[in-house]
Amino acid sequence: MKDRDKTKEQLIEEIGRLRDRLAQLEGTESIDRKAGSKFQGLLEAAPDGIIIVDRIGLIALVNAQAEKLFGYGRKELIGQPIEILVPERFRGAHVGHRENYHTQPRTRPMGAGLDLTGRRKDGSEFPVEISLSPIETEEGSRVISIVRDITDKKGVEQKLREKIREMDDFVHVVSHDLKEPLRGIEAFAGFLAEDYAHLLDDEGRRYVQFLKSSAIRMKDLIHDLLTLASISRKAPAQQKVDLNRILGSVEQDLSYAVEQKKVRISLKHPLPTVVCDPTRMGELFKNLLSNAIKFNTSSAPEVEIDLKEETGFYLFSFKDNGIGIDPRYQEQIFGLFERLHPQEEFEGTGAGLAICKKIIEGCGGKIWVASELGKGSTFFFTLPKRNG
Repeated sequence: MKDRDKTKEQLIEEIGRLRDRLAQLEGTESIDRKAGSKFQGLLEAAPDGIIIVDRIGLIALVNAQAEKLFGYGRKELIGQPIEILVPERFRGAHVGHRENYHTQPRTRPMGAGLDLTGRRKDGSEFPVEISLSPIETEEGSRVISIVRDITDKKGVEQKLREKIREMDDFVHVVSHDLKEPLRGIEAFAGFLAEDYAHLLDDEGRRYVQFLKSSAIRMKDLIHDLLTLASISRKAPAQQKVDLNRILGSVEQDLSYAVEQKKVRISLKHPLPTVVCDPTRMGELFKNLLSNAIKFNTSSAPEVEIDLKEETGFYLFSFKDNGIGIDPRYQEQIFGLFERLHPQEEFEGTGAGLAICKKIIEGCGGKIWVASELGKGSTFFFTLPKRNG
């Protein structure tokens, strides 16, 4: 599609150059005929419909593809108002749009962001994309319209929407039909451990604990997968968000882990208010902060959050004094289900940093890590400055 769009722009430029050349060659009959022949050949070879309209909206020239698209013969179109190719319900508004275009003529798509429709001779309609470009000729100003039938593209988009609906149904099944029995397994494993531990030997108690921890891990894994799927298929709910409030909420959610490990969290500079999705930003902060707490075996664990304001973006950092990451694996850790440590050593699903990467890239930023084994890690990410 990009190649076709590029060809379309090149075609507009070539048509403009040839029209200018035709004007310069007035009076040089033999050369004029050659240039005219080349101009006509270019029009007829174009894969899209081309329609040239004069200042008052009358069709001055069409190519073969335009005849094919709309079902009219060339003689039926020349001299007719361009509105003949527009569905009747849009014709009145189209006249106004056409007049407005002549006040500020420039190369641009027509009706950007709107669904445009063409009307064939038999009255049938079809979806189109239209690019407009002004040219000056010896007869006066003209507008070149390049028309593309996008029926196939619309069909693909419809199938994609259906697939997204199927994915939403699947997500609903996963979130309800799988999480519910897992909650039951976790709960009853807990009952066994509390009420019947005295009836079990050490091996039996270990099995029950393993059953409970496996159910919890599976529940966490489903949560992470659903989060990743939601980020991939849904547009962010953009709004102005005070990141200090997001951080405060995340610290409250992680307060038990913070108290258990006696972690000192410090904020060097107040965080800004940015345009973002607050839920996704909370997920980002939670993953980064919980990782900094989890992968820390220091007797005095610390997490330092800092901010630098750069031209066009903010640079954030989460620095810890934890176990660090081998430089060889610092790219790998942002992959889905990438773990550097066994489950028995550090709990987790291996999806947290993949979620962070997806969130940041969806905001137009970048995320990376600087770390050394035994010397802690600093996770950096950028967010662009935007007006709400």
